[in-house]
Amino acid sequence: MITVILWISGSFLLLQIIVLMYLSFSKRKVNRHDQEVSRIYHQILNSYLAYLHGETEHEPTLPSDEQVRNKVLERLLSGYVSNIKGAENEQRMKEVAERYLTDHYRHVLKKGSWAERINILFFIEDYQMSVLQQEVKNHYLSLKEKDEEYRQALRVLATFGDDKVLEALKNDQTLAVGFMKECFRRLPEEFVEILKKDPELPTPVLLSVISYFGETGHYEHLPYVESQLKHDEKEVRLKSLGALCQYRYISSADRLLPFLTSDIWEERMFAARLAGILQLTRYSTALMELAGDTSWWVRFAACEALKQLPDGEILLTFAAEGHEDMYARDMAKQLQTLRTGVSR
Repeated sequence: MITVILWISGSFLLLQIIVLMYLSFSKRKVNRHDQEVSRIYHQILNSYLAYLHGETEHEPTLPSDEQVRNKVLERLLSGYVSNIKGAENEQRMKEVAERYLTDHYRHVLKKGSWAERINILFFIEDYQMSVLQQEVKNHYLSLKEKDEEYRQALRVLATFGDDKVLEALKNDQTLAVGFMKECFRRLPEEFVEILKKDPELPTPVLLSVISYFGETGHYEHLPYVESQLKHDEKEVRLKSLGALCQYRYISSADRLLPFLTSDIWEERMFAARLAGILQLTRYSTALMELAGDTSWWVRFAACEALKQLPDGEILLTFAAEGHEDMYARDMAKQLQTLRTGVSR
């Protein structure tokens, strides 16, 4: 019995030693690989950057080992992509990436692990490898989980101007507003125009579009944003008012009047804020009334707006000392001592 136990213990010990030796060997192999990649990277860094920048037409020799070459190129291109200047340099980077990395990335999309596929999708976008657009689309269509891999595949397709993105934006209700705006930033302008012309755009997409326009400040989209002030849904009107605050513009001050007297406190708040940003003195009386509003947020926006008018300090002093509403007087006094910027 003791002999059997000793044999079993010895076998486990031997197995542990074999596993440790294997792990040690694997780690040394990985370290040697990483050291080789690092050595070659630093060896050709300057000369290859000069090639990418178009300072020379001679391409430095890359390692013949495919794995080492791929890692070296990824390090080179990842550092280069953040410092690109000009379309010509972008094109050279794209050509290099597609010449050396296409087959490898195509294989990883089909056979790689989740983490490897995610990394490759980021590289494909960064290096603008449009040659892999169809592979990325096929991969996107094959995904079952709507996780980060799914979203990154959509980002890549948006960068390449693939119409699958519009389909996803309209039909996938799981997409967050922030992510949709990421797609808008990547999509070609004509795709954004298609969304603007769609009368049945789902509300989440419409809200994202309006928010995106306000953040980017592209004035060609202003008429569209203003047109949404008449939308039936409150959230769309509020998002439009918020975007106009970011634009710091409204084509006609008359458009603002209904919102200053709205039954919805959020609309009164945004209208007061915009009146202050635009210094609409014609609404000073309305703002003075809103300083005594039942909503704290409206009172704050109204007093802040009064302060931004040409005679703001005088108006605010009047509100602080002579307003008939106690809460308006308190809010005005707070705004007299509070340093405020333009509310967004």
